[in-house]
Amino acid sequence: MNTGSAAMNPWLVVKEEMRTEPIRFGSHATYWMRHSPRRLLYSQAYYKFAAKLIGAGRRVLDLGCGEGIGTWVLAAECGRAHGLDFDTEAIAVARANWTSETIQFTCGNFFDTRLAPFDAVVALDVIEHIPAEQSEKWIGVILDHLTEYGIAILGTPNITAQQYASEVARAGHVNLYSGDRLREQLARHFHQVFLFGANDEVVHTGYLPMAHYLIAVCCRKRKEDS
Repeated sequence: MNTGSAAMNPWLVVKEEMRTEPIRFGSHATYWMRHSPRRLLYSQAYYKFAAKLIGAGRRVLDLGCGEGIGTWVLAAECGRAHGLDFDTEAIAVARANWTSETIQFTCGNFFDTRLAPFDAVVALDVIEHIPAEQSEKWIGVILDHLTEYGIAILGTPNITAQQYASEVARAGHVNLYSGDRLREQLARHFHQVFLFGANDEVVHTGYLPMAHYLIAVCCRKRKEDS
């Protein structure tokens, strides 16, 4: 039986319609795909959660965007997204993969780069890499990039889950948070801070000390931070 023609094998038609430029992973995403692919899937779930909260028709800044895999989700769901990261290799990969006019990338130091204000700022898996003595300055970067009524969404591993982290992950964690500490610090700068937990890809409002991951949704920055 001949299955080599489109008439006999509709999949050939579908495959041709789907033909496009391949996506290339950089060293960071490649490492996790080879060693713990679920980590990338969890990250995408958190980006989707953030995007749904932000809503459509918004301009979003993705601080610490890496290779832009999550930035693409923000652009697709919210309208426009701009990724910022200091990693030159990661930004080169992001620019090569995500070429839509709704998505941009900038390579630069968080503390020295200033972009236009955004309706929302997303920063997942960043604050745990910022030394504690610089964490207030880091939050200032987020505030500087928000419009008056913009929202900030931060995600970070829960300090209670550090014992389960890989050696590679632990090596970069210099400033881990509990739910209480994260809420307390962010509440100094925002009128409302809503804290969620996450286990695997499931985001919830359950008992935070048992959550592996924390997501803070921050609304209405305080006037002294405007």
